[in-house]
Amino acid sequence: MDRFFKSRRFKAFICVFAALLAGIVFAAVTTDSVSPLTAAAGIVFSPLQKLSSAVGEKTRNTFGSFVSSSIYKEEISRLSGELNKKNEELVDYERTKQKLNSYEEFLGVKDSNPDYVFCPATVISRDASDVYNTFMIDKGSSDSVSVNDPVIYGNYVVGIVKEVSPTSSVVKTILDPSVNISVYEIKTRESGYSSTTSRLSFDGLCRMSGLTRTTAVSKGGVVCTSGLGGIFPRDLIVGTVDEIRDEDNDVSSYAVIEPGVDIKTVADVFVITDFEGQNG
Repeated sequence: MDRFFKSRRFKAFICVFAALLAGIVFAAVTTDSVSPLTAAAGIVFSPLQKLSSAVGEKTRNTFGSFVSSSIYKEEISRLSGELNKKNEELVDYERTKQKLNSYEEFLGVKDSNPDYVFCPATVISRDASDVYNTFMIDKGSSDSVSVNDPVIYGNYVVGIVKEVSPTSSVVKTILDPSVNISVYEIKTRESGYSSTTSRLSFDGLCRMSGLTRTTAVSKGGVVCTSGLGGIFPRDLIVGTVDEIRDEDNDVSSYAVIEPGVDIKTVADVFVITDFEGQNG
């Protein structure tokens, strides 16, 4: 029995009883219409009621934040959808703008050369392993495209068709050493042929070979196709002369040419499927 009276349970009981008794006495003195026992219970348990109320308010606020978070997520999702749509519209606009630029260049060539028959084409793939920037276009034999047809952008030479399927074609560019074109420089009228080397091709350049050491061709000169051989029509622009260099293994010189169009990034081209004087 002594152990019970000394236990924590008994002491806690005494504290609660004392608090309840004090509450009854206080309630009896300070209240009129409420019973002392009810008032005492209210006084004793008021802190618990306040704690419960605070917990309930916190829970409501937390639930409200969950609702707000859901609304924010929906709004973010909606705005992301609109942004994606605007980006797609911007891409379409840029593509359309590029095509319009290509067609504007084309109209000038067509007006000057009514005998040309054109087939517009779009670059659909590039071979990343090909250092000479070979690419594929979306037009083929069903569009009257044939092997050795010239490929241009505006009045500038891009390359030549080397493989054809019914719906696509492979184009080798003027940055490929296997592509050789008869050319001349328009100011001096000196002739030669355009080609390139692996080193020049890496820098996006080609060359006009077959010049003498006393050549009058100089920086800024414009190099065009001569029309010899019937593969390319005359007066398409290959590019402009960047510098004159001497050959290492003979007494000739060559002109380094910067192409008139960015071969590595061109996206829309025209294939000349027929022209007056075309070979074959």
